[in-house]
Amino acid sequence: MVSRRYRPGDTIMLKHGVLGSVQPSGSGNILSVLPAAQGFVHYRVRFQSENFERSIRQDDIDVAASPSAPLPTEVRAASESSKSSWINSNSIRIRK
Repeated sequence: MVSRRYRPGDTIMLKHGVLGSVQPSGSGNILSVLPAAQGFVHYRVRFQSENFERSIRQDDIDVAASPSAPLPTEVRAASESSKSSWINSNSIRIRK
């Protein structure tokens, strides 16, 4: 199974020279995670300087310049540390 390092909403930077002379400048925002193809995770990304979306492989992302989202174990630990329930009992409506 291929691990996904980034989530929608994360900001990334590409490695230098990945796209050759059409390298976008600036950072990009991940819009969605695409299905893995040929053993690589793909992301749908929109860069600040472009008005279209690109499909980027995970290994084309500069890991040092692009902090990743917290790992699921970190998210779970953070949610367990807060004592509130994820269910809001005030928002439950029962039909009569």
